[in-house]
Order: sequence, then C-alpha cells, then structure tokens
Amino acid sequence: MELVGMNIAIIVVTISILISGISIGLGRALSIKRIELFGLEELIQSIINAALIGAAAAIILLAQNISSEAITPVCSTGPTITELSCTLQSFSTSLFSFSQELVKTSVLVGYYQTLSLDFQAFAIQPFTNLSSISNLFSTHLLLSNLLTILLNFNLQIINFFSENSLFLLFPLGLVFRSFFATRKLGGFIIALAIGTYLFYPAFIMIFPEPTASLASATANMTLFNSNPEYATMPVLDLNDNYAIAAKLDNLTSKDFIGELTLITQENSNALSKVSFYSVFSPLFSLLLTIIFIKELGNMLGGEITFSVGVV
Repeated sequence: MELVGMNIAIIVVTISILISGISIGLGRALSIKRIELFGLEELIQSIINAALIGAAAAIILLAQNISSEAITPVCSTGPTITELSCTLQSFSTSLFSFSQELVKTSVLVGYYQTLSLDFQAFAIQPFTNLSSISNLFSTHLLLSNLLTILLNFNLQIINFFSENSLFLLFPLGLVFRSFFATRKLGGFIIALAIGTYLFYPAFIMIFPEPTASLASATANMTLFNSNPEYATMPVLDLNDNYAIAAKLDNLTSKDFIGELTLITQENSNALSKVSFYSVFSPLFSLLLTIIFIKELGNMLGGEITFSVGVV
C-alpha cells in the first residue's frame, strides 16, 4: 500500500512539473505574463511536492518514532496509535467480562427478590424491595453494552487510521496537492493523515484508563456470584417454607443486602470512569485534532504568488 501510494504521487508530481514547464515556455513564447506566472507558481508548488515525496520516508519514520517515544508502552510496543488500539481491545474485553458478571448478579438478585413464604392465608416476600437494586443493575447493564459499542466503534476508527493515515492518506494528499484546483484539499488530507496518526491517539492516551476500577468491580461481583451461601435453592425446596425461611435467614446473617449495596456503589463508580474514558476523551481529542488539522491544512494548502505587474 505504501509503495503504490508513493509511486502514484511521484508520477503525478512529475506530470505537474512537466505541465508547469510547458506553461512557462508557452507564456514566454506568446509573451503572455499570466500564463508564465501560472507556470512559475505551479513549478514552485511541484518542487515543494517533490521535496515532500523525497522526504516522505523520513517523515513517516519520524512520525512513527515521535509516536513511539510519546508514551511508555504497556500493552504493546510500537507507535502510540498501536498502543491505543491494543489498550482499547483489552479494555473492551474487560468491559465484556464485567457485563457477564453483572448479568449473573442481576439474575441472582431477581431470584431472591421473588422468593415468597406461603402461609395459605397470606404470603410474604421478604426481599421484594430488591426490585430497586435489580432495576439499577438493568440500567448498569444497558450502559455497559452502550459503552462496549462506543469503545469498539472508536477501536475501528483507530485501526483504520493506523493502517491508512501514513500509507494511504498521506500519498493521496500529495497527489491532490499537485494540482492548483485541489491544492487546499491536498493540504487538508496531508494534515488529516498527520493529525489522526499522531495527535488523536496521543490526546486520548493522556486520560487515565479505568481498567483498575473495572477489574475491581468485576472481581467483587465474581466473588458474590460464586459464594456458596448465596447459591440458588433446589427446585424441590421451593415448596418447603422451612427451607425457604432458613435460606432467607442465612442471607440476612451474611449481610446479603450490604454486599449488594457495595457492589452497586462500585459498579456506578467504575461505569462513570468508563463513560468518561469512552465518551469524553475521544470527543476532547477529536476537537483538538480538528484544530490542528485546520491550521496545518491551511499552511500546506496555501498558494505561493508573485507580485509582478502583468501587461
């Protein structure tokens, strides 16, 4: 991909140099200053493009080195964008594990919420008020699924830029910059390539990753779900009031409600950090990257003109 893109850019720049040379010769032959000045301007722009192509390998290598040195690798070795891709992939897996344990906890709470003691004349459900916690778990589950989608969406964007920013968009920008009609577009695409490869992932990486909080919340739910004291009862015992009463009494003595309260608190804290990392950090990084792309694009897409009188 890299060689194909650069070869096309070299061919286009060579053609633009030939066209500018023809324009200069034609303008001088016909004594038309406008055509001659147009040829001179295009020749200078072609020389700039040729210099960018000649330095393309060095620019790509420099971008990769700067990106690699910008952070301390934890998940993988390589540029920042590769590290971010690995981090998001690992984080998405952790969030999925969190959702799995949350489903198990929600099912367990729903089970005990519906247990009832039947005394023929009346029936009571001691844990019916667990419905509020069950509803909260449902909200947490919906939020975790939404955040998983957002994380994977951002991961797809990062993977696209990692594969195409320097090896497709950069040469494509050089091609468009070779023609006066698309020079601003070419400058924008070059700036887009540099911004998405260097700045967008770097800005995201400055935000604290909430993996530790998410792992802690997942571990607490795992311990809760695997606690034999909280295991569901055999189906045959559901018709035995004494068995149900003994189970409910055991849950009370083990502080069943207290543990659920701590789990909901830790889950809320973990999901708030995940929301901040999954929603705010990409938006913040995107805003700063857009500003950088706009300024660099204006610089690279600018024209070089001559203040010469035209007769």
